Amino acid sequence: THILTGERVAVKVLEKERIAEVADVERVAREVHILKLIRHPHIVQLYEIIETRRQLYLIMEYASGGELFDYIVASGRVPEPEACKLFQQILAGVEKIHAMNIVHRDLKPENLLLDEHRGVKIVDFGLSNTFRDGQLLK
Repeated sequence: THILTGERVAVKVLEKERIAEVADVERVAREVHILKLIRHPHIVQLYEIIETRRQLYLIMEYASGGELFDYIVASGRVPEPEACKLFQQILAGVEKIHAMNIVHRDLKPENLLLDEHRGVKIVDFGLSNTFRDGQLLK
């Protein structure tokens, strides 16, 4: 629970000693930068970053419904009307980031969380990147 707001939050803990390689530092910096830019109902919100000597804490919106992957496995099958609703939400989130010249590059059911109303939240922007039209991604 967030002390200032009283709201439940998710905390992603990153151990600094595991972010030793230049590529890892760039990946974390890129993820934080991108999450700071995006405000959309179907993309997880980054509220705050807390840095200590050994860790980096990303304080983010909490999605109580868990991963879409687990929901699909538990359901056996998702009824078509609900699948359409979920897919529309995923597309809305992707449309938003693409309009901002951001690509996620790791969309899969494990990186799609559900909130208490079974609304989709796109998470894990660790492999994401920004692009310019006509530019090849690295």
